[in-house]
Amino acid sequence: MPTPDRSAAATVAVWPHPAAQALGRLVTGVIGGEVRTVEPWAAAAALADRTADVALVPSLQVLRQPDAFSLVPGAGLSGVASPSRVLAIGVGLDEVETVAFDPRDGQDALLAQLVLREHFDRRPAFVPVESAGLSAVSEHGAALVPFDAEIPEGVFRLDLGREWADLTTRPMAWGLLASRPGAMPPPIARALHQAAIESGDPTGDGDFQLSLAGLGYDGLEALADHLFYTGTLSAIPELPFVAIEDEEDESPDALDLLAAGGLPEGE
Repeated sequence: MPTPDRSAAATVAVWPHPAAQALGRLVTGVIGGEVRTVEPWAAAAALADRTADVALVPSLQVLRQPDAFSLVPGAGLSGVASPSRVLAIGVGLDEVETVAFDPRDGQDALLAQLVLREHFDRRPAFVPVESAGLSAVSEHGAALVPFDAEIPEGVFRLDLGREWADLTTRPMAWGLLASRPGAMPPPIARALHQAAIESGDPTGDGDFQLSLAGLGYDGLEALADHLFYTGTLSAIPELPFVAIEDEEDESPDALDLLAAGGLPEGE
């Protein structure tokens, strides 16, 4: 088998969290290329503007716009901790009247609303604040902040992933591994699917997995159900997972040829 030329291989956009970075390395380990770090809200845009060929896209965005993506079956990021934003609370939970959030962090804001309403029976107003951070806690009582923010004494850190898992008994399906529509050949999708299934604990703490195997798919279904019953989704869409079963293109050099030429452009 000839050694593939990796010069035209994919750019893979993943989030800053170590578990997401591990997913990026898993992908490049299969198809070559490089990992590019983006915030969750920028992942779909990286696909659209063709600065990335594969990206970890927030599940909410895929559920809202399924036609904008092709998905690798069973590959993504799920877990019982948050890889993006946590809720920093500077007062008693019963005293929180407003929550500051960056309007680009739509999935985290929606998840926080669901958790506060359904798990704690709290309905604070969510106030969009550009680049909201810890400085917004003093004014609003609570704010969505980066997962790795250094929380000062007197401020409580509420991990939305753990609260969601307590509420649903399922891990949160944070993001799905996606390409542009039609840009994920079945041999590549099959290889990435298998690599995700076989991957171990990406952070060593048992909080995350790079596969939707086990309860991961259940977590995605739980998210879709909650979004539908709360009116965020008008219907639960059929997700555009690439068909990888009963394919005829199983030649041993298929991945080498694809890696040598990069991924198709897609739509």
